[in-house]
Amino acid sequence: MDKIFSARTIVEKIVSAVRRGNILRPPILSCIIAVLFITICYEFFQVNQQVRTMEGTLIERESQQDGQQEASQRRLDLTAKIKNGVRNNKPILNPHPFTFTLNNPDKFTKAGHPGNLGDESNIPGVVIRTIFAVGVSDDAGIQQTLKNENETFGDVIQENFADSPRSLAIKQVMGLKWAFQFCPNAKYVMKVECNTFVNIFSLVKYLKRLRGAGSRRLVLGWVYNDSAPVRDPEGEDREWYVSMDDFPRETYPAYAGGFAFVMSSDMPRLLYEASLTTKYLFMDDIYVGICLEKLGIAPRHHGGFCHWDVEIDSCHYNWLIATRWVDSPEKTRRFWSAITSKCY
Repeated sequence: MDKIFSARTIVEKIVSAVRRGNILRPPILSCIIAVLFITICYEFFQVNQQVRTMEGTLIERESQQDGQQEASQRRLDLTAKIKNGVRNNKPILNPHPFTFTLNNPDKFTKAGHPGNLGDESNIPGVVIRTIFAVGVSDDAGIQQTLKNENETFGDVIQENFADSPRSLAIKQVMGLKWAFQFCPNAKYVMKVECNTFVNIFSLVKYLKRLRGAGSRRLVLGWVYNDSAPVRDPEGEDREWYVSMDDFPRETYPAYAGGFAFVMSSDMPRLLYEASLTTKYLFMDDIYVGICLEKLGIAPRHHGGFCHWDVEIDSCHYNWLIATRWVDSPEKTRRFWSAITSKCY
């Protein structure tokens, strides 16, 4: 109860400071919901800066309506298949029977929030959309704060499952479902944990160089190979304990570290549908790796995804795409300053 009360108090104080404009919102919100293992969905798609005529606006609106209708039909088709208990002649093992309690289905059609750090239009010609994905909190105060945040900023998604370390993969599946249903125009989707800093400039530069087959069936990150399950339920790493019944093999398939990885636009749907016929395992990144193995797709390694603590300056940061353990607003601002300042 002490931990819950402390978290609630911190949330209320920080949100109050954000509302007064004393604290920049994006890094703080990540810290607020650290216990909820926020997932961030980045949406990238090219924007034609010249289209400003009335005709162009009407065409764009019609296209958005068509996309929403197609997404609605996809949801209906998939729901019918799940209810039948079979997907591609395979039994449904992980039906994901949850519904959205907070949702922003038109997020990708809206303008981004203005500002500096976390601005969704920091790179000309590229639009980035950010979504915070959470489960349900058992603390009424935190739950109300989430609802208030969503009403103000429209960037929270939530399904009706309890948010806990054992529901990480459920949250990952929720993010996959939301991405392919409501981000049909996204070129890439990125999942990021709350204590991770993303160098969006290096990331976008790398993704823009991808062509043809290299930009499809892509899951990009720091790839782990031949990791062994934790078998001791009383050992030092017991929070990651996995029984033989849950996973009988000696090593996990290759997977991209869950702190940050990028997917091409075709992957959210492929992974979501693969998850329906894949036995549940609570570790989200490993579960995605199991689904990738089922699809016959190998994750792609990139050394710019760092799972260790690093330091950067304005002259040495281009190599970095994402790094963990950036778990304070001060460190987030320092990293942002480094990648946006001139090298001297």
